[in-house]
Amino acid sequence: MASVITLLVACLPVVTLSYIAVCFASPWGTCTRCRPGGKNRTCRACNGTGKRPRLGWQLYVYARRLRRDGNH
Repeated sequence: MASVITLLVACLPVVTLSYIAVCFASPWGTCTRCRPGGKNRTCRACNGTGKRPRLGWQLYVYARRLRRDGNH
């Protein structure tokens, strides 16, 4: 059991850094509320574009704004 936990703890930074790299390389992902094949003009999540910012990118922008607004 301890070896499984050790393996999970060792893999967590790799998975996290990989997701961060994906968010920086491609911050826009496919909208999950629209149909995957087409664009829905009435979708409020993506404004009808079919693309939404990834969660990691949204967190990065939020942290960047907090830091910027906190320094003034």
